[in-house]
Amino acid sequence: MKLSDKKIVITGSLRPMTREEVILFLKEQGATVQGFISDQTDILIVGHKQLDLFQIDKRSKKHEAALSRIAEGQTITLLSEEEFFQIVKKSQL
Repeated sequence: MKLSDKKIVITGSLRPMTREEVILFLKEQGATVQGFISDQTDILIVGHKQLDLFQIDKRSKKHEAALSRIAEGQTITLLSEEEFFQIVKKSQL
């Protein structure tokens, strides 16, 4: 997946990388990192979240906002932690 010229939002943590390392990688790939979901967002990277024993299926506000916009017709790609790390690995070949 090509990341250049994409507007990307991150939610959750992407272990073993720090958020700063993820942002640096994305910028090196030519992406713009946003702090919130907007009408310009192309990709949401959905990282690991701390489990809430009482609300296991609870999503972050960014994830919920992306799903809401997708339901309204906006095209936003949801990338899992695993999918993101596959992109990182391929970039290093």
